[in-house]
Amino acid sequence: MASARSLLLLGGALRPTGAHCMEQAEERGLDVILADTRENLSKVPELVERAARTVELPYADVEATVAWAMRQKEAGQEFLGVYGTRETAAESVAAVAEALGLPGNGRAAVRCIQDKFACRAALAERGFRQPPVARCSSEEEIRAFLAAHRPGPWIVKPPTGRGSAGVSLVRDESDLAAALVHLARARRELREELVGQGMDMAADEPTEAALAGDVLVEGFQTGEEFSAEGVFVDGVPRLLAVTAKVTTGAPHFIELGHAMPADLPPGAQADVASTLERALPALGLSWGVFHVEFWLERDGGIVLGEVHVRPGGDYIHVMAQHITDTQMHGAVFDQFLGKPVDVSGWGARRAAAIRFLTPPAGTVTAVDGWAEVAASPHLLAGKLALEEGSETAPLKSSYDRSSFVCVTGATLQEAVDTAERLAASVKIEVTPAAAAADGPGDCF
Repeated sequence: MASARSLLLLGGALRPTGAHCMEQAEERGLDVILADTRENLSKVPELVERAARTVELPYADVEATVAWAMRQKEAGQEFLGVYGTRETAAESVAAVAEALGLPGNGRAAVRCIQDKFACRAALAERGFRQPPVARCSSEEEIRAFLAAHRPGPWIVKPPTGRGSAGVSLVRDESDLAAALVHLARARRELREELVGQGMDMAADEPTEAALAGDVLVEGFQTGEEFSAEGVFVDGVPRLLAVTAKVTTGAPHFIELGHAMPADLPPGAQADVASTLERALPALGLSWGVFHVEFWLERDGGIVLGEVHVRPGGDYIHVMAQHITDTQMHGAVFDQFLGKPVDVSGWGARRAAAIRFLTPPAGTVTAVDGWAEVAASPHLLAGKLALEEGSETAPLKSSYDRSSFVCVTGATLQEAVDTAERLAASVKIEVTPAAAAADGPGDCF
């Protein structure tokens, strides 16, 4: 039986985040109980060996996870806390914390922010600037929204999800059919992912409903897009870093790179911190780490986008910890232990940037130049998942990016220049694939 200093890590069989969680937990004398699916656990034998205990668990199935946790409690297992870093673990983390009386965000609050429409509505009701938005259950409802909010453009996307999957810009009504086909394809892929993670789709009615039909339509948000990374300390969201983004632009806005600390106008970072300190508690959030997307408009106004109680993906969490010399997960673990967290020294000491390698769709015939990347003294992390014979997919979402270069630098410009130079030095030759037709849209 694990000790009363046991940390339940749900969905933690993940590189590099799982390793960071374990390292920072071990520094504090915590025993990590690693709970994840059999498939995920099989991919990280080094984390399985390192954990005090591993459990095969469909962590994305909230009710099954809570039932397991309650059985552990009845058997005498004590948990100091429950934690997770995947989006698909967020509700399970909240539900287990509620069921066991542990620190955490309420399950209702987490469900709200995972529903993009509900989150936007909640922010608007509390006085935060938001674009017009509607949840539509038919093409007729979508067209009615477009007609009521001309001249556009608009964004069409799923009400749940991540990684820009299913997102499309609709400039006029002629773009709508293609956007719905794109969304339907993303919805099928998300269903396959959740089933693969062990979720019982029939037992989770909200998720099944979101996958089956509803479509989110909102006014296109102008301004420059960023994300905010931070940690709740004593219930207050504390900003650690702001991330600048590079995307493909319209129509799908897939992220090609990130850099931090973002070069914001004077006073903007303080405004972002103040907005978060008001908005996140207003949504009922008070625990863990956060990753919040936002836009900075020309008039200096801040428009909040998607809100997450997990670290930012795409190695954003790695860069944030590196440039600030701060342990994000450790700051949460200290609070589990009742230790104070001093935020007075938080701030960027250096910079970091990441760029993804995005060759065209087809068959890879040659790859050259990775040796320069691997030898760079600026390299924080990198991955080359392509070789001769690899098949590359069309860039439909963040999940179609397999390789990247992540670097550090003394300044933001130095980090960006280095990341772009190293990414460009990798030459990937591809024989283009024949264009594949999308299947019919089945959103409704």
